[in-house]
Amino acid sequence: MIIEVSKVSPDGSRYEGEEPADILALDDPHLKAAGPVAYDFHVEVASHELIVRGTVRVRLTARCGRCAEFFSTTAEDSSFLRAYAVPEGTETVDLTGDIREDILLNLPVFPVCMPACKGLCPQCGVNRNKGRCACKPAAGKPGAWSALDGLKLE
Repeated sequence: MIIEVSKVSPDGSRYEGEEPADILALDDPHLKAAGPVAYDFHVEVASHELIVRGTVRVRLTARCGRCAEFFSTTAEDSSFLRAYAVPEGTETVDLTGDIREDILLNLPVFPVCMPACKGLCPQCGVNRNKGRCACKPAAGKPGAWSALDGLKLE
């Protein structure tokens, strides 16, 4: 997104629109943009600076980190704020890199389809959200922390 400095009103201007999802350059098979990157900015020029504040958002399709199913979600930042130096003679300011960075920083690190997602059975791989499996709890030697199971704190 490019702002023409000379077209910004003295009281500030509103810029609302969309940029193609290609600006994100997502190269992840588990996370894909499901639409364009939307923005809604208030832009003003003050003391040789272009101040941009507003909201950026993009719809995503992500693979759940627990059950491995794809689901829809949104990455959004309602507190986008940047200041750009605009020395005399500056005609345009390109916000694309900062919009991309802001969205990437707001992507879910460990996406989960729902807080109560039960995940996959570690033995047979059945999605526990869709039904039960016939697996029995794994029996074996106790783990390193099992000694704490009998600890009683009073």
